[in-house]
Amino acid sequence: MVSLCLNSLPLPPSSYPKKLTETTLSSSSLSNGSIETALKPIVVGGNPPTFVSAPGRRIVAVGDLHGDLDKARYALEIAGVMSFDGEDIWTGGDAVLIQLGDVLDRGDDEIAILSLLRSLDIQAKEKGGAVFQVNGNHETMNVEGDFRYVESGAFDECADFLEYLNDYEYDWDEAFVGWSSVSRRWKDERKMSRNNWAPWNLVKRQKGVIARSVLFRPGGPLACELARHAVVLKVNDWIFCHGGLLPHHGKSINFILHEPD
Repeated sequence: MVSLCLNSLPLPPSSYPKKLTETTLSSSSLSNGSIETALKPIVVGGNPPTFVSAPGRRIVAVGDLHGDLDKARYALEIAGVMSFDGEDIWTGGDAVLIQLGDVLDRGDDEIAILSLLRSLDIQAKEKGGAVFQVNGNHETMNVEGDFRYVESGAFDECADFLEYLNDYEYDWDEAFVGWSSVSRRWKDERKMSRNNWAPWNLVKRQKGVIARSVLFRPGGPLACELARHAVVLKVNDWIFCHGGLLPHHGKSINFILHEPD
């Protein structure tokens, strides 16, 4: 993961898009007679977003989370953007949070982390902030069907999540945002019903692989969710991406940031 400050890549005025959200702050007189000035609204360009103007905001970047929900929550808590009470409440105010990819693989709770980040984005926008995600190589690998680094628990989560979606009759937005708050219960119930009979475990593993393929295949619900995220994101004068940047990437990045919608 990498972030780089570049002042030489402004977007042309014609490509500046509509406002994402306006802060809830407004100019008002305070008790000590001073004036509180409203922040300018966040402006987002591109679909998926590639350019963000967020004047005056605190910017927080969080790297690889790799399916570890507990560590992800802890990272967000100590960064000051999520509550410590276990309620997953956005506490970052008008800050901008950027997650730099590799949420997938090597852990059991990948979908729950994606769900948590979406929930925080909804809450952040109500406070004048925002949450953005950048796809990493592990997101690309899973959409391509490369499951080499998928843990058995992650296959189980996919099977649970697909069953959970059925309960919501595939109301995607409501189901997806809510998954982070109920995934622990599904996981605990699965562990309580664990069966050590080898043939049954083989069937369960196959069920998990099929569920993951359905969710992450091109056009699948989680592949479409990942398609909402960019691979390069410019926030103010900073460029964020996963993996790294080399000098010869400059022209490619400039093209991505200037490419019309």
